[in-house]
Amino acid sequence: MVKFSSQNKIKQIVEIYNLRSDQSITLIDINDYQQSTEITCGPAAIMSLLNYYGLLDDLEVNKQTEFKFANNADTGNIYGTRATKLAEILNGYDLIVDIGTHGTIAQIEENIRKGIPTLVNWFDWGGHWALAVGYQKLGQTIEEDKDLIFLIDPASQHTNIKSPYGLTILNPNKFEKMWIDSEGVTGIYITARPKTL
Repeated sequence: MVKFSSQNKIKQIVEIYNLRSDQSITLIDINDYQQSTEITCGPAAIMSLLNYYGLLDDLEVNKQTEFKFANNADTGNIYGTRATKLAEILNGYDLIVDIGTHGTIAQIEENIRKGIPTLVNWFDWGGHWALAVGYQKLGQTIEEDKDLIFLIDPASQHTNIKSPYGLTILNPNKFEKMWIDSEGVTGIYITARPKTL
């Protein structure tokens, strides 16, 4: 059930993003879905997550499902989609769902090692859901600015680096400082995994 990216895919990502090295990269092999509106990042991110676990097939990963999830999650213009509403949708797929605040980079890194993507709500775009799916460990601490965190970003089509994989890659120290929602709550995260994982 847990799928990690091949060395070929990692080498392509290193090339596209001009990374220093392909060493010590752990990357969950998950397909991205690009949100079709400014406010549906949460529904788009959980579509990628459900597709990864085989609970949403490729044909269901579309605008119709995105809008259905957005409607079910009460996605709106003021605060986008609340974590509790995304968790409710995920619970409907008989997953073990954990939701919390004050998440840590170490927690994300541990989840990635286990093949569990972590939904994170960070301050990109004034509040934005993405999936933490990869980590490159090159330093002893995150403060050394050598490590990288890889996010499946439902809005990556709006960045200046075009990736066929829908990734946003940044320093975890910088990410940690931006891991705050529009209401000032830090480290909001959701994990969901099958009961058999």
